Amino acid sequence: MAQDRGHWLHALDRWLDRALYLLSGLLLIVIACTVFYAVMLRYVFNAPPLWAEDAPRVFFLWLTYIGVAVATRRGQNIRVTHFIDKLRPGPRLVLETVMNLMVMIMIAVILYWSFKVLRLQLRGTMLSTGWSYAWSYAALPVGCALMLVYIGGRSLRAIIDYRRPSDGA
Repeated sequence: MAQDRGHWLHALDRWLDRALYLLSGLLLIVIACTVFYAVMLRYVFNAPPLWAEDAPRVFFLWLTYIGVAVATRRGQNIRVTHFIDKLRPGPRLVLETVMNLMVMIMIAVILYWSFKVLRLQLRGTMLSTGWSYAWSYAALPVGCALMLVYIGGRSLRAIIDYRRPSDGA
């Protein structure tokens, strides 16, 4: 039963990773196309679209926070590991766990305050698009929540892998 749940969670994790990765790529393409379109209209036809500032900015914010979550999930965010790599497995696990816990606390604080900021933006709308400002600010809590889940999962896997007996023993 527990193994079925673990397989189901693993499949969901892989699906979410792929979906977020594809969404990031799609957002990058949308940003490139909208900026190209806006530049062409502005400089070639002298008729800039009103939404040319706001729409790409919203897409870029979502791309940034989803991209950071994908990088966190895949362990591809930038780290300096020179000294950590020199530690034995036990102290290394303790140090990495403490570092991950500190990062999770920081992200949790940002997540908490991002909801307060988001609530303030619910009534405002962008003049050029008519979209709520909440669309811009919603990317932060979504990205933070995903990062919390992924960092927590990586920490748990590190602890489980450390406790698991090695094949060479």
